Amino acid sequence: DLVEIPIIQRDYAQGRITKEVTRIRNRFLASLYDALTENIPIKLDFVYGDIKELKLIPLDGQQRLTTLFLLHWYIARHEGIEEKEFSFLKAFSYSTRYSAREFCQSLIDYAPDFSNENITEDIEDQCWMPLDWKNDPTIASMLTMLNAIHSKFKKTSGLWERLMNGCISFYFLSIEDM
Repeated sequence: DLVEIPIIQRDYAQGRITKEVTRIRNRFLASLYDALTENIPIKLDFVYGDIKELKLIPLDGQQRLTTLFLLHWYIARHEGIEEKEFSFLKAFSYSTRYSAREFCQSLIDYAPDFSNENITEDIEDQCWMPLDWKNDPTIASMLTMLNAIHSKFKKTSGLWERLMNGCISFYFLSIEDM
């Protein structure tokens, strides 16, 4: 794995369904949307963590990294990008719970039907998604975020190349260097 959310991290929260989190999610997605659709690069502040054995272990930035993982997956699948082009997403992993880790791995291999308004209904229907995973707060938040991404990005095209050219990036600061 190249990015591993460590066991000490809290659940993914950007998909929680509260007024404040919904506001934050919508603002963040609007910033990402504007950057990609207008091709104006954006820096997402600092991600703090360690790099051990070529693996980034974030201590701060987990929320942004998870959203970027979901956005990369969505755009790759939405634009019909060949799997070998986005296979690097398999290097993203969660150590918080096996269900979150397995969900991320299964999601990468899944190609959704983008004509549905609610993209997560199809995901929840897959044989690889046990019903109890919906009770995992990280997975529930990821599903909410995927619906928000789908709502915002479903009419876009040509964004994969911009993602790969670094239109969205962040600063990294090693805890050791601090």
